Amino acid sequence: MVFQPFGYRFEVRSPSSPSDVKKAIRSRKKGVFDSKNGARGWIAGPFICLWFSAFDRYGPMLFGIISEDNLGTRVRGRAGSDLNGVVMFSLLIPLMGFLLIESISEGTASIRELVLIAAIFIIGGPLLYWSAHKDKREAELLVRFLRDTVTVAGRALRTKSAITSISKAFTLNVDGENSEGPVTPDAIHDALLRVGARDVVILESGPETYIQTAGRDGGFILEIREGGNQRHFRAIRRPNALVAAEDQNDIFTFEEVCEAFVAYATEAPMPHFLIWERLFLAEEREW
Repeated sequence: MVFQPFGYRFEVRSPSSPSDVKKAIRSRKKGVFDSKNGARGWIAGPFICLWFSAFDRYGPMLFGIISEDNLGTRVRGRAGSDLNGVVMFSLLIPLMGFLLIESISEGTASIRELVLIAAIFIIGGPLLYWSAHKDKREAELLVRFLRDTVTVAGRALRTKSAITSISKAFTLNVDGENSEGPVTPDAIHDALLRVGARDVVILESGPETYIQTAGRDGGFILEIREGGNQRHFRAIRRPNALVAAEDQNDIFTFEEVCEAFVAYATEAPMPHFLIWERLFLAEEREW
């Protein structure tokens, strides 16, 4: 596995012009200080920077360049966890090295100070880089936002959500807070788009009767409950519906979870790519 503390490379293509792509991103991203989680950030010329939370400075972040190509527009760059912290620490290394050499040559640094500085960089540096590498897929939600906003597939999915209707009464809960307004496929779509690594979305039709999802490894896990503990199930992928290079059969994409939630809300058949496996009490996950 390639070591990627500076995030992973991403590329999103759109048939629209760069100016239209920028306009679409600006119209859908949240304000910088919006208290609810979701993509926010800035666009300056060809450069784009997005992050996820108004409060978590060390969370997922995306840096990219918006450029024109023969087919429309290409947005490419890197997405990862705590990219700002990793970059700042990396820039400090040569500066601290220079100051350390100066201190040693001038005899102004004590042994204790030298040991402390060395410990910060020898121990703290690798821990920071490993943590950023391990959690880099948390930034997939920001790449997901770009795909959903500017690609043909993303627009088609939003259009489908907008024209589908729900006749039954549901409660949509995002991270412990019930959403305002009626529960529509469009509202479900937007709620799922804001799911981060520790976020949970529950679509409830009655007491202990719901479908729920949470972010995991850049994707989603999915569960359904139809009453008490004996009717609690998790979704797994059908063996003949495995995604290429997918090594976890219970991780689903944003588009797949959207389809499952809308199917549940409209009482339509569940998507063909998943099957339900019963969860016993001892196996139920911490949400």
